[in-house]
Amino acid sequence: MIRVTVLAATGRLGQALLRRLQAEAVTVLAVGRDPAKLAALSGVETRVADLGDAAALAAALVDAEIVISCANAQFVPAILAALPATGVARLVLMGSTRCFSGVPDGTATAVRVAEAALAACPIPSVLLLATLIYGGGAGVVEVLAGQIRRFRLLPLPGAAALVQPIHIDDVAASLVAALLRPNAPGAPIVIAGPRAMPYRDMVRAIATARRLRLVLLPVPSMPIRAGAVRRLLEDKSFDISEMRERLGVEPRDFAPGSPV
Repeated sequence: MIRVTVLAATGRLGQALLRRLQAEAVTVLAVGRDPAKLAALSGVETRVADLGDAAALAAALVDAEIVISCANAQFVPAILAALPATGVARLVLMGSTRCFSGVPDGTATAVRVAEAALAACPIPSVLLLATLIYGGGAGVVEVLAGQIRRFRLLPLPGAAALVQPIHIDDVAASLVAALLRPNAPGAPIVIAGPRAMPYRDMVRAIATARRLRLVLLPVPSMPIRAGAVRRLLEDKSFDISEMRERLGVEPRDFAPGSPV
């Protein structure tokens, strides 16, 4: 039976992926940097490695057959450098739709570097470009819910800008599909929710789901166009036909739900 090596396995996405792989009866080797968090995982083999430690990462990947990374795209060059010379049949990596932003950004640069590196990689591979991820008891939904609960009055630059959030379990499903489906390797695949919505509608949905009182305070866009908030003013609406066709994943509608 093929074993799947999962990098950054103890993070929020890593744990969602482990649950999905175990449900598929896939043998898993979980790699993470925190021995205590690895010890808390059940039903999987574990190895300790910080992705920034080249020697430790190479040792963790020495007998890898299939590798899925839940880590930031900035680690893609290090992962490629640490792979064994032979034996790896498929490589699935996480990226971000931030690469489509017109605002200079370190994450966007890292994704573009990762994409270029994978284009030269002989191993069948794919980079999944995720939009805003929610669910799993953390992330943007919990941050916004906390702000609404504390302040009720929420300044909202970019209120009309479109967002297309994806649930963490749909990200995990996409990673597993990228592992199993024969037509998944190739050009990067955008993974997002089924439809875009105005940012203000997402915030209102969070408040409604948590039964929180909310007063939105629109912020004029002109004074903040030169700052870091510029990204909030960009529409983040994406075509997910490749997600549906190459991965066979149909994402769920945005549903922030109650705290997990």
